This record gives sequence, structure tokens and C-alpha cells, in this order.
Amino acid sequence: MRRTIAAVFLASTMIWALSSASAQTSARAKIPFNFRVGSALMPAGSYEIKCPQSGVILFYNRDGRGSALAVATTKTGTLAPVKLVFNRYGDRYFLSQTLAASGESEMTFAPTRLEKSIQVEEASVDTNRHILIALK
Repeated sequence: MRRTIAAVFLASTMIWALSSASAQTSARAKIPFNFRVGSALMPAGSYEIKCPQSGVILFYNRDGRGSALAVATTKTGTLAPVKLVFNRYGDRYFLSQTLAASGESEMTFAPTRLEKSIQVEEASVDTNRHILIALK
């Protein structure tokens, strides 16, 4: 049985929202590890995160080192997320879902082929972790 650990990164991983009075459509985040959004490998760093339409999330590296887009498999809310959840396998991180301010899931993302193969490899090892990054 796998253990799930939620870790909230404070200080350097705080996210500052760029929100209007009616809806949050963009946020900034400092993500302290390399991670995957869909099949794109993104370097650790500062990101602009946008939700241009329902069920779509865009990551723009603020240092100009890449961008990625992911389409959610499920979408329950209408606002941009306030937390990002990553699945961790050793030193590899995969975007798994976004959470609303209430803590409820906003968007979920299907595991990629690479993530599925890693899950199979590590099925007997208790190293799967969920990493939570709070947005502000």
C-alpha cells in the first residue's frame, strides 16, 4: 500500500495570485524542482500559470526557459486553481491536479505514459508522494 504525503512549500514556494475582483485567471509560482506537465519537462523556477479556458492550464517559465500546456481530464470549478498537486517518484515530479481554495479538486490530469511506466516500476517500493504547492 502506498503512502500519500502532502507537503506544503512555504516561503520560496508561495504563489502570488494576479487576480481581478471577479475571477482569478493567472497566478505566479516558484516551483523548487523540475517537473512534468503532460509530456513537457519543466525546469525548477518561477512560473506564470494561466487558465485561458475551462480545463486548460498553461505554465510559462518567467526566465524564458519553456512553457507547457495541459488539458484536464476532469474539471469541476470555474476559477483558476490556488494549489498545485504533484505526484513524486524519487526525484521526478508530475502535475496531478489543481485544488480550489476550499481544498476541493478543480482539475485532474491523466498520468502520461512515462508516469504510468514509473508507477509500474515503483509499485513494490513505497516512494510515491503527492506534493502540494499553495498559490497566493
